[in-house]
Amino acid sequence: MFLTQSNVIRKLSKSEYFMLREMCQYSNNLYNVALYNIRQYYFHEKKFLTYESNYHECKANENYKLLQAGVAQQTLKVADRSFKSFFSLIKKAKSGEYKFKDIKIPHYREKDGLFNLILSTNAINIKDGYLIMPMSIRFSKLHNKHKIRIQFPQRLKDKNIKEVRILP
Repeated sequence: MFLTQSNVIRKLSKSEYFMLREMCQYSNNLYNVALYNIRQYYFHEKKFLTYESNYHECKANENYKLLQAGVAQQTLKVADRSFKSFFSLIKKAKSGEYKFKDIKIPHYREKDGLFNLILSTNAINIKDGYLIMPMSIRFSKLHNKHKIRIQFPQRLKDKNIKEVRILP
């Protein structure tokens, strides 16, 4: 059984807050890039662009390079799941379980919006009671190798953490 816990991030410096916010903007932009690729492929080929194929399209994108690879891949997977859900609704509509008029293709996110940062197990780094946010080398250089340290809840100290989501 998996349990979830919500926490409000506190005690960040102004620069840490803005860096985290900037990362959420890159995640938003990357989601839109991934969705654009999938939509265009669908409109032209009438097929689904798989995560693996889309990954090769997106990894050269600037937003991908500014996020840590694991975080960027999780963003691509969210776009992939959105489209898979769209296709499963079409299948349900064909079998009569759902109405075609209620099905809408996944939409782009707001241009200057913020999107989740999803850290999977390989990106979670906890030191001295703080979660150290993973950063790409390019992003780290942009910010003079300054780290973002988020206070980690004591209650989760010795627990096996599967995923951390930062919701803007």
